[in-house]
Amino acid sequence: MNASFFIAKRYLFSKKTHNAINIISIISVIGIAISTIALVIVLSAFNGIEQLVIEINSAYEQDIRIESTSTKTFSRTYLPKEVFEIEGLENATEVLEEICIIKNDDKFIIGQIKGVEQQFIEMSEMESHLEDGEAVLEDEFGPLGVIGVGALINLNGYIAQGDMPYDDFTIYVPNREEKIKSGGIDGFESRKIAIAGVFAFNNKVDERVLVVPISYASDALNIKNEITSLEMSFEPGTDLEEKKIELAAILGSGFKIKTHFEQNQLIYQTSQMEKWLIVLFLTFIFFMVTFTLVSSITMLVLEKQSNLLTIRALGATKGQLQNIFFYEGMMINLSGLIFGLVIGYGICFLQQQFGFIMLDEEFGEAFPIHLKVSDLILILSITLCLGTVVSYLPGKFLIKRIVK
Repeated sequence: MNASFFIAKRYLFSKKTHNAINIISIISVIGIAISTIALVIVLSAFNGIEQLVIEINSAYEQDIRIESTSTKTFSRTYLPKEVFEIEGLENATEVLEEICIIKNDDKFIIGQIKGVEQQFIEMSEMESHLEDGEAVLEDEFGPLGVIGVGALINLNGYIAQGDMPYDDFTIYVPNREEKIKSGGIDGFESRKIAIAGVFAFNNKVDERVLVVPISYASDALNIKNEITSLEMSFEPGTDLEEKKIELAAILGSGFKIKTHFEQNQLIYQTSQMEKWLIVLFLTFIFFMVTFTLVSSITMLVLEKQSNLLTIRALGATKGQLQNIFFYEGMMINLSGLIFGLVIGYGICFLQQQFGFIMLDEEFGEAFPIHLKVSDLILILSITLCLGTVVSYLPGKFLIKRIVK
């Protein structure tokens, strides 16, 4: 066994002349453990929230969205058949969207109609996000709409139950052939549509979107053979960046292709920024905690000064003496780190299994926790790097002064 490590281990567990050294060492272990626990829990909680945001948005907003770079709409004939034959594609729908006024009796909102094909119901997992009614876009009597829960509430609408008739909303869309006059609706075309169901995805969608058949949207907007985008969903595990490159090669420069991440870039960037700010703050706290480790090593060096001179007289080098206290500091740091990781990941595991902390008491939804190996590597990097520096410096400078 390395002599410096053996002596460091004896110093760590042996009784000290001054109890303050033991107390400060214990405080160091506890402080490092608490800081590590905080890093584990905070990073895992942020991952859980990020995962929740992805799940909320991924159903409604598909893996890849193709739009024109120069115009709001483009002819569907511009999309070559190779786009629909790309490997890994599960489903795709043409989309026609437009800002509109949605009115019900004396209530109205500025909303958006989203004309889609029938397969969008499956692509968006509409059934699992349905709050009431049915996820259908057409029946034997004509087109039907599915609206966001926030929009339905603001319009004071209802979803038909049993033999009740559907609630009809009036849609006002700009007339492409007339100018819109201030204070009037002469420049608008109006259409009615029956509301079959109400969904809940996220506030941005729920407050304004009315999903309708694309044929209905095309007639209402007087836009023939044109769409605003093509939305595509791929098999789980597909590399979307790779598919984006493949589609760009097929479509050329006239189209912009956005992955799911790019469609929600602001949300993800804000989440990541918040996460790194918290990590920076907790790292600073960990750095402050390590000063107790400096105190512990300093007091131990001073207490063992006579022993060090004896060891030096027996032939130990300055480097070996420095290593004694370096190993001492690393053992304290590693003890706190191990305790912190065990407790931190233990708490996260219990939260995953039993959901002690609730995100939504009403719906019984537990606060999400998601563990990542990359977070463990980050925590080990922070704690070991700072611990190594703090363990090395006190012994180095003090041994130089004691042993001349």
